[in-house]
Amino acid sequence: MVSEENEISNAYFNAIDLQRTISSNGLNDIKRVHDGTDNEDTMKDLIDDLVSFLTGILPEGNNE
Repeated sequence: MVSEENEISNAYFNAIDLQRTISSNGLNDIKRVHDGTDNEDTMKDLIDDLVSFLTGILPEGNNE
């Protein structure tokens, strides 16, 4: 069974990979679509929020 700590770490590193992939493919400025309409938020904003949240709940020492 996978522990919650491992799941959080996995989600964090997946988010970092997504953040790097979005950036390296020039997708940072694509607008978020919410309820069928464009939003002021961009893909960069969304992934940065996810990384920030996951960093806050990541067990100490697992974000390196």
